[in-house]
Amino acid sequence: MKTDIMNRFFRYLVALCFLVLAGCGSSPAVHYYALESAGEYVAEDDEGSPVMAVGAFRMPEYLNRSQLVSRGLGAEIVVDDLNRWAEPLDDAIHRVLATNLDTLLDSMVVIAYPSTVVAHTDYRLIGRIDHFISDPNGIVVLRVQWGIADPNGAVVLPAKRASFQSQAAKPGDPGSIAQAMSDVLAQFGSAIAAEVNSMDLAN
Repeated sequence: MKTDIMNRFFRYLVALCFLVLAGCGSSPAVHYYALESAGEYVAEDDEGSPVMAVGAFRMPEYLNRSQLVSRGLGAEIVVDDLNRWAEPLDDAIHRVLATNLDTLLDSMVVIAYPSTVVAHTDYRLIGRIDHFISDPNGIVVLRVQWGIADPNGAVVLPAKRASFQSQAAKPGDPGSIAQAMSDVLAQFGSAIAAEVNSMDLAN
């Protein structure tokens, strides 16, 4: 009798160990996302075209991580360990913004910060991102301060505050949130290009 009880207990223990090991081997998959530029076409620039460097833009430290971040209820910040950026978010912002501007400004060369290209710059687009996050309803808001300076730090375009927003097609879906974030960066790029053209900086 005692032997049967011990055998049953042993079988139960072995089965429990298998269940634990199976659970450890089936961790949820991590998904990766990237910000996308509004257009891939970049016109060939004429020799001697003015050069503008994009960045550096400062951003809140809570965004400076590989995981996607969103707002919960109230002041809660939600960090999603299973959905992550394929590249550092600050690099992605500079890359996408520079690509968008290079497409919109035909007569200007636009490079991203940090750049591996050794080039003289005529202007630098600088600023601070105060808010770049989605709310529980899938609305992405970008609030930013920005301006343009020359290589010596002299102000060319005084600092401005701007806000842009986009509704994710599927609230709560990380891919839709990433697309909405790309959309607000496109809106920001269009606003910058309009200012640059109005000041005739690209010529």
